[in-house]
Amino acid sequence: MKFKFGKLPETTGVYVFEKDKEFLYIGKAANIKERVKQHRKLSRLSRLTGHIGYVETDSETDALLLEAKLIKKYQPKYNVDWKDDKNYFYVGITKEPFPRVFITHQPSRPKSELKYIGPFVDGKKLKKILTELRKKFPYRTCKTLPSRKAGTRPCLWYHLKQCPAPCLFSGGRLEAYDISNIQGEEAAGSMVTFVNGKPDKNFYRRFKIKGAAEPNDVAMLKEVLERRLKHKEWPYPDLILVDGGRAQLNAAKSLSKIPVMALAKKRNELYVKGDKKPILLKNLPQEFSNFILRARDEAHRFARAYHHHLRDKRLLS
Repeated sequence: MKFKFGKLPETTGVYVFEKDKEFLYIGKAANIKERVKQHRKLSRLSRLTGHIGYVETDSETDALLLEAKLIKKYQPKYNVDWKDDKNYFYVGITKEPFPRVFITHQPSRPKSELKYIGPFVDGKKLKKILTELRKKFPYRTCKTLPSRKAGTRPCLWYHLKQCPAPCLFSGGRLEAYDISNIQGEEAAGSMVTFVNGKPDKNFYRRFKIKGAAEPNDVAMLKEVLERRLKHKEWPYPDLILVDGGRAQLNAAKSLSKIPVMALAKKRNELYVKGDKKPILLKNLPQEFSNFILRARDEAHRFARAYHHHLRDKRLLS
């Protein structure tokens, strides 16, 4: 970086006080000429200086970033504020199955573990942006995922609809349900169970629909859930996932206090208990959305298989 020496401009940039090729002080200014004048009036630094140099920048933000870079590089004797990275802000995103998002001053961990976005110079604005972003695209901030064995429940952020609650899936139990029929004929329901993110076929269940003669998926789902919930000897899940939209969600949540989500096939919209609008699955962390799709598809496969079995059995008889 070369500094110009001579007449100071009235522009944004970085200036330097130098003597005998040693940088004494580096600063930034919206108006370099006026800022240096202030130094000369108020600081004894000007009496120690042999030369004053400058670099013009396009904006005050560019000046701030350049100032920090130069101070770290040259370590001027009379600068204090920028001798470490604490005035920079970065957004860190962990490379975990359910990533954590956080603000940090110093990107110290290797890139193989984290992705960093930045630097940013205004911490208050950055926090405000992340707060607003979280309302639209919930993300995790907890340092460690709670252990389901310890009996923990989703934190306040989940109840504020600002966290996808990966703790429900990291040591948790999920049951996914689907209905399969053709115009109400040989209607079948499925329940598949995932424990700690993996299918547990010991707790797969299938249901032959009894009550609904009409092709009414909501009524059929409600029947399946009512029958399932009567089996208290089966461990209750931490989360229920049903295939469908708002109607299926309402049917499921009316039966139990267990958290419920519904996934509509057409656009992969996720309906969550308490949310007025669905969340597009593609806007959630990839690992989370992949898990939800996997559970939904497994329930669909299991329901179709039983429906085909019932249909073939009827045709053969």
